[in-house]
Amino acid sequence: MGKVFVKSFGCQMNLSDAERVVGLLGEDGYGPTPEVAEADLLLVNTCAIRERSEDKLFSLLGEWRQLKREKPDMVIAVMGCVAQAMKDEIRRRNPAVDVVVGTHNFHELPELVAEVRRTRQPITRIGRLRDAIPDDMPTRREGGLHAWVPVIYGCSYFCTYCIVPYTRGPYQSREPDAIVREVEGLVAEGYREVTLLGQTVDRYGRELPEPTSLSALLRRLHAIEGLWRIRFLTSHPLDLDEDLVSTVAELPKVMEYFHVPIQAGCDRVLAEMKRGYTVAQYLEMVAMIRRIVPDATITGDLIVGFPGETDEDFEGTLALLDKVDFDLNNTAAYSPRPWTPAAKREDQVEDVIKAERLQRLNEKVTEGSHRNTRRQVGSVQEVLVEGPSSRNAAILTGRTRGNRVCYFPGGPEWVGRLVQVRITEARSFTLRGELLVPAPSLA
Repeated sequence: MGKVFVKSFGCQMNLSDAERVVGLLGEDGYGPTPEVAEADLLLVNTCAIRERSEDKLFSLLGEWRQLKREKPDMVIAVMGCVAQAMKDEIRRRNPAVDVVVGTHNFHELPELVAEVRRTRQPITRIGRLRDAIPDDMPTRREGGLHAWVPVIYGCSYFCTYCIVPYTRGPYQSREPDAIVREVEGLVAEGYREVTLLGQTVDRYGRELPEPTSLSALLRRLHAIEGLWRIRFLTSHPLDLDEDLVSTVAELPKVMEYFHVPIQAGCDRVLAEMKRGYTVAQYLEMVAMIRRIVPDATITGDLIVGFPGETDEDFEGTLALLDKVDFDLNNTAAYSPRPWTPAAKREDQVEDVIKAERLQRLNEKVTEGSHRNTRRQVGSVQEVLVEGPSSRNAAILTGRTRGNRVCYFPGGPEWVGRLVQVRITEARSFTLRGELLVPAPSLA
């Protein structure tokens, strides 16, 4: 049996793609290894969302090139969004790379690796962005409680800063029957929670020959016996409608968690980003969520330093945090991306200004997150116990329905169960508590 070491950068969709590739490689006799030096195949799954991710890739490939000099039969493969976008440059910058494969034909990787071993010649295989991605691929996941399940690939919004439509192509929903089969199989293996993935997951099913919706899919998955929890991300403000929110309120297995990026708190910047909504419309959506699901957790994404962003524009983003009262936000400084209109603008914000704004934003995000965790002190939260803490085996860790990490004392007999935890302490991003025994639990 050969051994494969996999490194994934970027989003949960990348992690899911990597799990599928490892499953496919398993059919060719490869088993995963956590040790780079033991591997016969080194695979990196790439992210192109920011320039820094590309820098990390080429730094990693430089390290692997040195390893290959000591182990010449080792195969190095690159897949994912950078492979799709920079197919020719990857091998030019690092000739040690043997295989470059794109986002819509990563399922061909095992045969490409076999061909490289046979011919000793490098291969680049980049499919068209409208090519179908096969369903029912074997998948090898780490852990046994939570699983990522992609339901829709690609994005057709073409926000002016975003490279995703150029590397993952237009919307391509999976057939609902295939998704149900996958989740049923996961439950049979002992998985209890799934997160449905898509760059704009709320668009699910609209372009299928027999159109359907994310709400309809949630209802089908909710009926699967033995499945305890369902999440979905990432939502888009233009697609998150009242029907979907009402479905979340109605179905107990669907977590009250909404990740809905806004990106900026200024209407002019949002328009130049081509987001398609205003701050007021976003606030209306938030009000709708809280009216239907009062206990909802709402998180988002924010970008600072978009071209032309003024101090006043940035202050609008800071003010937005108070208006929405987010539970948490992912934050990033704007990074110019190939092919995108924003990258061609001449009014780029200086890096030092972006760094200063990002620091201020992160401080306010941390403050807001801590404010929300403190509100939970004294409450009783349902937690899916994932296992012992990495620092202390006597402390268990799991996630609340609102996706907060929670730590509490307990033994191994609670792992894999749904329990009730009284929250006794709040940190900026995590909770501490005590297990209620006997635990009024679903399992």
